[in-house]
Amino acid sequence: MPVWNDLGVAFNTLREIDVAAIRAESERPVTIIGFGARRLVERAAALLRLQGVQRYGPAGADPIVYRPLSAAALDEDVRRADLLLIVLDARAPLAVSEAATLARLADLALPTTIVIVGASVANPGPPRPEFAHAHIMTLPELAAATANQLASSLIERLPGEKHLAAARRLPGLRHGYARDLVGAVSFANATYALSSAIPEQIPALALPFVVADIIVLTKNQSLMVYRLALAHGAEPEFSARMREILPVIGGGFLWRQTARSLASLIPIWGVVPKVAIAYAGTYTTGVAAWRWFADSEILSRARLEELSNEAMRLGRERAQALVEAARRRTAPPDEPRG
Repeated sequence: MPVWNDLGVAFNTLREIDVAAIRAESERPVTIIGFGARRLVERAAALLRLQGVQRYGPAGADPIVYRPLSAAALDEDVRRADLLLIVLDARAPLAVSEAATLARLADLALPTTIVIVGASVANPGPPRPEFAHAHIMTLPELAAATANQLASSLIERLPGEKHLAAARRLPGLRHGYARDLVGAVSFANATYALSSAIPEQIPALALPFVVADIIVLTKNQSLMVYRLALAHGAEPEFSARMREILPVIGGGFLWRQTARSLASLIPIWGVVPKVAIAYAGTYTTGVAAWRWFADSEILSRARLEELSNEAMRLGRERAQALVEAARRRTAPPDEPRG
């Protein structure tokens, strides 16, 4: 078997990563304009700003700007907003001027979340046609118990390129952002592992493709970790964040990379285990980094093992689904019946 240093490849990859674009993305301006009764908008904003036990507070300018719903001027700031957050009291009828402002806001067709507080039904039913583009949700009250629902709605409606910057500024968005990011990058790495698995079944081609795998998977995991750090309000120096996190995620990052490479050099294992390891290694790394940047938690060896086992179970499920989908795409069409 050829001898090569997979950890050396990994660390060289870390040194060569250009993170300027991600740092710039985290510093983009974000504007969320809140309309409605001031007490409700301020309560919603407080939930989104809530740091709780998180390690870092908000980083950057507060993106939430309040505007009264009655006689609100739809100036250029409103038209350029990334999101409109409209908070209504289900127990208070709208004034004529407020209803008129709502109609004008609907005409803008901007990303919009409408929160109806104090409604007696969980589902408000189909939206009015003018607000078909909005996400309408009902909450019994604006409280800590409903904060995640509110945050999920905002993440869903905000433009994707503003998610990182918004999470950095609003701690209430960080849980949803981190969850979605770890899931997406884990799936992306599993998909990449599937695409590279076929050449690796040929012994003569295995080593070059394994080295390429380590470069790609290490880069994707590193960028994921950096995004998690920025989203949670950490200072943006990439090298410092990598030095900080490597001891924390060692169990998820390095041993999974080694396992991935060893599995790739044994064609008899087949495709599914390789794809599962790529998914599980990324997922374990992401969750460990997430917990560290969120509240300085270092997962115990037992918890890491539990997390890794769960990630492998998820990884096998994702791998099997990917392999089956690939087989369906490459299967020859059915012969026409005579």
